[in-house]
Amino acid sequence: MIELYSCKLPASRENAGMDNLLVHVSKERQSRLKRFVKTDDAYRSLLGDLLVRFALKERYGSMDRELRIQMNEYGKPFLCDYPSFHYNISHSGEYVVCVVHDEAVGVDIEYIGPFDLPLAKELFTKEEYQYVLNDREGGLGAFYDIWTLKESYVKAVGEGLSMPLQGFSMKKCSNGSIQITDMETERQIRDYICRQYTIDNHYCLSVCAHHANADQFRNEPTCVTFQDVCESLNVHS
Repeated sequence: MIELYSCKLPASRENAGMDNLLVHVSKERQSRLKRFVKTDDAYRSLLGDLLVRFALKERYGSMDRELRIQMNEYGKPFLCDYPSFHYNISHSGEYVVCVVHDEAVGVDIEYIGPFDLPLAKELFTKEEYQYVLNDREGGLGAFYDIWTLKESYVKAVGEGLSMPLQGFSMKKCSNGSIQITDMETERQIRDYICRQYTIDNHYCLSVCAHHANADQFRNEPTCVTFQDVCESLNVHS
């Protein structure tokens, strides 16, 4: 199954409150997190790491004390000791999300705010851009539909910025499915599948998974609280 976990940031976010949680990430990560200027940014990044641990415990019942994380050649992280555990993290505003699959997977969440229409014209395919223009509600939701779908696919493929966003097209079909098309060959990309979820009307959330089918996606994400995450690590929030 493709598991999607979502968690809101705690209402109280202070630097002192992170101390008990930092022991659950590597010394390198601790150092990087302490360099964040904004406390909220540090909490988002740390909570992403902790959600991975939460997901590991949910799937395997236990986990190694210190996770060995490496990066592929494009910078996508993976766990050396869990070759069948593929994950991806995204965060925006008040939410942090983590998706888990047996194969490559990607997720993107975005707060629905003002967007730059010329940017959409530059980065989207002609069909995608027209989809935004034709949106009856001003294009806001349509823009983030396409943006998060494209980002989730790029993150699933794991090639980062080396993959041009105009090299593939996303189309929302009338039956609810998402069609991915390679713009160079004009052929459908069938070994990846996308799904969208709603966890908050002010956010857009998309997931993309490799070698999966629609039945492997759960109908709803697993919403966990910050306290749930802390308790799974035996930490008092």
